Formats: sequence, C-alpha cells, structure tokens
Amino acid sequence: MLVSFVVTIYNKTRYIPHMLAGLAAQGGDFEREFIFVDDGSTDGSAELLGELTRDWPHTTIIRQENAGPAPAFNRGIAAARGDLIKPMDGDDVLLPGATAALLTALAATGLAVAFGGCRTYAPEAPGGPAALLDGARVQPGAVTVIGDSLRQSLRHTMSNPSGWLATAERVRRSGGCDPRVFIQDVSIELRLARLGDFADVGVPVFLAPEAAPGRLSDNEAQILHDYNLALGHFLADHPDLAPAHRRFAARRMFGCAWKWRRRKEKGSALSSREFWAFVASRLGWLPGRREALIGLACGTFRRTHALRLARSPERPDRRNPAETP
Repeated sequence: MLVSFVVTIYNKTRYIPHMLAGLAAQGGDFEREFIFVDDGSTDGSAELLGELTRDWPHTTIIRQENAGPAPAFNRGIAAARGDLIKPMDGDDVLLPGATAALLTALAATGLAVAFGGCRTYAPEAPGGPAALLDGARVQPGAVTVIGDSLRQSLRHTMSNPSGWLATAERVRRSGGCDPRVFIQDVSIELRLARLGDFADVGVPVFLAPEAAPGRLSDNEAQILHDYNLALGHFLADHPDLAPAHRRFAARRMFGCAWKWRRRKEKGSALSSREFWAFVASRLGWLPGRREALIGLACGTFRRTHALRLARSPERPDRRNPAETP
C-alpha cells in the first residue's frame, strides 16, 4: 500500500523544518512517496525544501507560478501515484503515529476518508522540531462514523486537509479542489462528503502554528467569503442534491452573508438583498442562476474587504472586483 503525502507550500521557510520532521516521524508498514508543490514562493522555500530532502527517496518537488492553494493541491494530486492521499499544508506538523491511526480507521470502518483534529504549536519554541515531537505520538480513541457527513460539512468543515487521509480513488472521483475558490479546505471536503461518510479518529493528528503572519485562516472575511463561494458553486454544480441538504446549505450561506452585511455595511440590514435572500431561503428558495447565487452569497464580503480571488482568464491577477484599479 502506497501513501502519497501531498504538501503545498507558499513562503513557509520558517515552518519547513517542523513540517518535514512530522513527515519523517510517520511510522507504519506502508510504502510512501512525498510530493511537494511550491506555489511560487519568493522566500527561498523551494531551495530549503530541496536541501533538507536531498536524501529522501521517492520525493518530488514541483515548482509553479503562484496560482493559489487549490490549484497547487490539484497539481499534487495529479502527480500522486499512491493508493491513498495524505494532504498537508506547508506550515502544519503531522504527529507521529497519525498516518497509522488514520489507516486503521479506514480499515476498521471500510470508509474512504478518515480525519482527526488539530492542536497548535509554537515554531520558535526551544528545542526545535525534535523537542516538539518528542513523546507526542497519536494515541487513537474510539473511531466514530460521522453519519450524513455531507450535512456536517455544509454546516462547518470537520477538518482541514492536514487532518484527513483518503483513498486516491475517492479524491480523484471527487474532482479535487474547486479551482474557482481560493482557499481549498471547504470545496474539497464538500466534494468528498457528497460521495460518502467520514471516519473520525477522535484525537488530534496534526499541529498548526499558533501564529503565522499572513495566514489565510486569520482573515475572517476571506474565510467566510470562500465558505460561501464554495457552497454556492457546490449547489450550482449538483442540482440533484437532496432538497433537505439544499435548503440547509442555502440557509447557512445566506444567513452568513446577512450577518456580515449587518455587522460591516452601513444602511438598514433589514432592507438588504442578503436579508431577503435569507428569509426566502428558509422557505426553500434558491436562485436558479449561478451568478445570482454567488452575488447574493459573496457580494457583501467583496464590498467590505480586499480578498484574494482564484485566478481566472477574466481576472488573472486575482484582484477583488470591488477594488479600484
């Protein structure tokens, strides 16, 4: 059994030694390959990565122009040869025993996706990566099957890519990350959950930095915008979803947009398009056109904040359409 570790990196020199230490600490009776996708780093990440993995077997480093997390991860998936895919963000650290615990959960449940939780770490803590991982082995708890995983994902992402392991067949059948959404976490989890339930190992399996300057997860507007954008495209792409799921997703999406409109924009929130979309969604309404759906779900975030948008032929520089040229 071959596990492909697919790691996306953009300007992560500070974290690369920790991330590599976590990968090197993965024990278990499985073959492994390592695929690193450097998404146009300008801080020497690719060079440091090449130096530190010089003696690693079955290792590929792909360098591309900056395109964003979703295209970078899809590039790594395309290069993977394994039976299973274990994604990682370039600043996260996989705990010793994590891969083995996730594999055990897949075998015990017969499912195609397993995930675990997250703790934080301080990159500058004394002792470096070795001290961070010393004695930090994953001790799995009871594995739980998340019934109706799609509804859970529509409510809120259950993990991020660093937390899950999936069969390559399931990942490829899902279509990978939606390249129309800058942050990859929500879109790929929705696509995976549409195809079947997840197994939860019940314990943290990776560490995320407690502070990372410029980290997308610290930008509330970006996170909520991309959550709504992923939901909007997902609903438009899958008109055959169960009506209960569509209604639930619409309420979540338009409720999120209305709350942001109420907090961040001037004028009466009760007369806003977002409010009336939320009210209508509770009655089962959903715009029939993708453009209208995305506009109602994402417009308020784009009006109030400069956001990073996915690259497209129409907007190759990914500038927020609300920004002045």
